[in-house]
Amino acid sequence: MKRKLGIFFGVIACLQVAPALGEEKAFEKDRRAILAMVGKFDVEFNFRETVSLMQDYELKKPYTADALEVVKVVEDSGKKIVLQHILLADNGLDVRVVKHWGQIWEYEDPIILEYQGGRTWKKNRLAPSSVEGTWTQLVTQVDDSPRYESWGKWVHEGNRSAWQGQDTNRPLPRREYTKRSDYDILRAINRHVITPEGWVHEQENRKWVKSENKFICHEVGLNIYRRCEEDFSLAEKEWKATHQFWRDVRSEWGRLMKEKNVIIYKKEVDGSSLVRSTFLLARKVKKGEALEEGAVIDLISSFMDS
Repeated sequence: MKRKLGIFFGVIACLQVAPALGEEKAFEKDRRAILAMVGKFDVEFNFRETVSLMQDYELKKPYTADALEVVKVVEDSGKKIVLQHILLADNGLDVRVVKHWGQIWEYEDPIILEYQGGRTWKKNRLAPSSVEGTWTQLVTQVDDSPRYESWGKWVHEGNRSAWQGQDTNRPLPRREYTKRSDYDILRAINRHVITPEGWVHEQENRKWVKSENKFICHEVGLNIYRRCEEDFSLAEKEWKATHQFWRDVRSEWGRLMKEKNVIIYKKEVDGSSLVRSTFLLARKVKKGEALEEGAVIDLISSFMDS
């Protein structure tokens, strides 16, 4: 009888372990998909307004652009992966290095930072049942301040790996925030798909006037990342000179996002914006100047409005 009970409980133990092994396998596939976005890319940006939602609104001309971009892993602790995009901007006269957007991926993260409009973000705690097996993706601005965050599951079917986030609010995109004032929030669904030549970033956007609860149009976005063998030594050199500075900036923003329920920052301090002031410090570091102790913390705290 003892032997039979031993066999019975052994079978039960195996049944209990099996799902965990399956979860681990899916988790590793997820990680491989995220890390597949790392490398050197020739990038094609495409955005097109498709449907007018106001009688007097005329769809704007499509936006297209291209760039060279390297995506680097700047942190990988297993359940958290941080990717940094660095862009080479060629204006025909010279090539300029631009620290671009960042992606912070976290596994089964229960906290989402939701954009409220203006320069305000608010924490939202997700239900435990909706977090299991998901990854949050926090996209950061060029100065490592928050931009938008969503969550979803990576789906692996056959030769396709894709992640789609939940509907989320975003600030105006960089291509429009200095040119347009007819809407104030971009409502978007974000999708990343791994391809044989790299990956694509798909967007389903709605341009929203929050105060009037009014949408002006729909827009689709398709950003195509194709692997290339271009020379990124200029970007690598600048990143080598400044990566410790940007690590400190990310660390301070990470602390604030963890400790605060609401993040609000001022438009300007002493006549300078947050992004401008942050990059002024970065340029000093690039030139080899030593910053005062606590300079990063002091700068960011001076912009905090709460």
